[in-house]
Formats: sequence, structure tokens, C-alpha cells
Amino acid sequence: MKIYISVFGAMMLAGCSLPGNSPASADYVYGTKTVYSPRQAMNTYEPVPDGYSLVFTQSLARHGSRALTSPKYDDISLKIWQKAKDLHALTPAGEKLGAEISRLMTANEKLGYGELSRLGHREHRGIGMRMVQRDKPLFVHATKQGRKILVEYSGRSRAKESAVSFVHGLIQADPALEPLIMQPQINRNQLYFHKQNKAYQQYKKHNKPLHLAVERLFDQPETHQIARRILERIYTPAFVDALAEGKYQFTRRGKKKAQVYTETDAAMQLFNLYLISPGMVDESNHQPWQFNLYFTPEETQWLTYLSDGKNFYQKGPGLNQTDITYRIAKGLEDDFFHQVKAVQNGTNPYAAKLRFAHAETIIPFAAQMQLKGSTQSVSLSEGYQPDNPWHGAWVSPYSANIQWDVFRNAADGKLLVKMLYNEKETAFKQDCKPVKPGSYYYSFDTLLHCYHQM
Repeated sequence: MKIYISVFGAMMLAGCSLPGNSPASADYVYGTKTVYSPRQAMNTYEPVPDGYSLVFTQSLARHGSRALTSPKYDDISLKIWQKAKDLHALTPAGEKLGAEISRLMTANEKLGYGELSRLGHREHRGIGMRMVQRDKPLFVHATKQGRKILVEYSGRSRAKESAVSFVHGLIQADPALEPLIMQPQINRNQLYFHKQNKAYQQYKKHNKPLHLAVERLFDQPETHQIARRILERIYTPAFVDALAEGKYQFTRRGKKKAQVYTETDAAMQLFNLYLISPGMVDESNHQPWQFNLYFTPEETQWLTYLSDGKNFYQKGPGLNQTDITYRIAKGLEDDFFHQVKAVQNGTNPYAAKLRFAHAETIIPFAAQMQLKGSTQSVSLSEGYQPDNPWHGAWVSPYSANIQWDVFRNAADGKLLVKMLYNEKETAFKQDCKPVKPGSYYYSFDTLLHCYHQM
């Protein structure tokens, strides 16, 4: 492992792109903070098989682009900057950073920490509009038959606001749907399970192999080198040395206890401001955010690799010694199947069920379902490597969504299911075989067997 990482690090420090990663070396990347865009054009979808018509759809979506969840990365970054200023340890480029952090803090306070940004609202409104355009026959029949559209969310305001914007998109595309859409209902057990599950919370807080895996991921020589390179654009080498030696402590707003922030900690705090800024483009007051100026594209690729790895360990396929990181999504998986079973036996009164939640919902659900990019757990000795197919920009960007369309055969009543992931036709897990090679349509009976839902 050490040899592999060293080679990988050398490639990064030489300015090469991550192996197995899609961005070119000139691309800035944002991981799970990637703003949303649909991954496939609607006119390229596989046609519906003859004899089948769309009778039901259901989806799960992450909230849209948002503000920082709380004053932390911005607060600490500003305090580190202020310390350097007091010590006359700022570079000319660093002199400008304090005002940019303060500007971002003001924007977060005005919007509300944790709240959906204007871009986040637009993301979901657009997804809702495209759902109606894709599934027009379903919604035309729903209007004629008076079949309702069920809307659920996690209980958090950014999830509810995402649901509201999505619904606005539905209505904008087809005003006749408005009386069919039910008021959003809270479903914490299925959409906020990471906070509800005590065993998972204990695992995340206290599991030694998990903590060791994350520590090994971050504590690589390349991380320290890149952190220093970033910080020395802002601070004097002596100040960065002092950070690296753990000489400075800072107290986060709302906390009583001070803690040491090393050079890698300081770089990651600033990196999180870089990550959040594209999702708050409308809140910049017509002055583009400047955080990208403190990073090279290659540096953002490395730091995103670290951030992705932490999400992989804590929320995704994770370590192969346990399935707790994604087993917590089993109830949600069961509900997806329950909804289609109800269509099958004629007891589902809804035309659609729409769910709005978080990365902590989407990521384990994708792993539980063994969907694209979420199939490979790792051993502690192997670790999360750059060639692992799990990448946050695909698995859970802002407004990530998974949709199941259900089709019924008019002659025999048999059901087919097609899945879209971020609006791209996507295969179910490898054990499940579609109706024909290369197709994205699956017999529901096949899915019941291969997901052991009989």
C-alpha cells in the first residue's frame, strides 16, 4: 500500500490527474459538493417495450445546493487568518483572504446556515419539470384518475425546501397536477436513519478500525506537502511551520474547548470554503467567489480524494468487516420494493412517491442497492484507493436522485422497472439481469429474487 500511495502521490505532485477519476488534470473538482446537472439527455432514453405503459414512479433525492451547515470551516479559517495577521505572517495574496472569508460568512448568515441556496431551489425545480416531461403519460392519467402524489422528507428544512421546489417544478410543467400533490410529510425512520440508528452512531464515534482507516487516509506525506503548498500562498513559512507543529489552538464558535489545528487541518478548513462556494453563486452579490485562487486543480483533486474516502468509509461501502454503514438503509430499500408490490397487487393509491433527504441517505442507499460506483468495500490493509469506483461527484452530488419508473403490461399485468440515477439510465446490481442484454428494463419478479425481497 505504501508503495502504491507514494507513486500516486508523486503523480499528483507532478500535476497528473487521479487514476480512475474522470476529471482532466486541468479540472477543479468538488466531490459531494458538486452542483447538480442531469447526466443524460431525455431524447436518448431507451424506448418503452411494446405493450407496456408507465403506471407509477418513485424517487429519492438529496437536498439541493446549500449554505454551510454551521459556522465552523469559515469561523476557524478566519481565526487562523486573524492569528497570522496579528503576527504579520500574511503574504500579499493572503492579505485578501480575510475579507473573502468574512464575505462568505455574511452570505451564510443572511441565507441561514444549512439552508437551501437559490441554486439549490433551481436544481430541484428543474428535476421536477423534467420528471413531468419524461413521465407525461403517467401524470396525464393521474390527473384523469385523481391519483395523489405522496411527498416525504427527512424533517430538516433544506430537505423540505427541496421538496417544495421540486413540487413547483411539477406544477410549472403541468398545472393540473397541483390538486394531486399532498403536503410534505416527515419520515425520519426512512430518510434520516443515520441519526435514528444508535448502533451506527456508536460505530461512527467509537470503531477503532474505522478511525484508523480515516487517519491513514489523511496522514499521507502528499497531504502534508499539498497542505503546506496551499498555505504558503497565504501565510509565511514560519507560520505554517508553527501550525504543523501544533502550536496554535482555536475555539470554534459555539464550542467551549479550544483544539489544535495543524497545517492539514487548516488547509481542509479552507478547502471546505472552496467546496461550498459554487453552490452559493447567487449569494455572492454579483462578485464571484475567489476561493479557487488559493488552490490548483490538482490540489483540489487530491483533497477531494481524501474527502471522498472519508465519506466512503463512514457512509458508503466502507470496510469489508461490517455492513453497518449501508445496512441502515435496508428499511428504505424495503419501502421501494413495498411500493412496487402494492402496484402489483392493486393496492397502491398513488401515482408517485417522492422522497427528499441527504447525502447520509443517498450514499448508504446506493451501497445497499449495490448501484454503480457503490459496489466495492475494502479491507483495512487495502484502504480506499483512487481506482475505487466510488466518487462523491457521481454517488451524491447536490440534488442527487434515484428514480424507479414502473411499467405494466396491458395483456398479462406483468411489471417492468427502469431506474434513473441522476437522470441517467442505470443498471441494478450485477446479479439482476435485464429483459434483454444492454437494456435498462428489468422484470420486477427478477428484482424481487436478486434482492431477496420475496
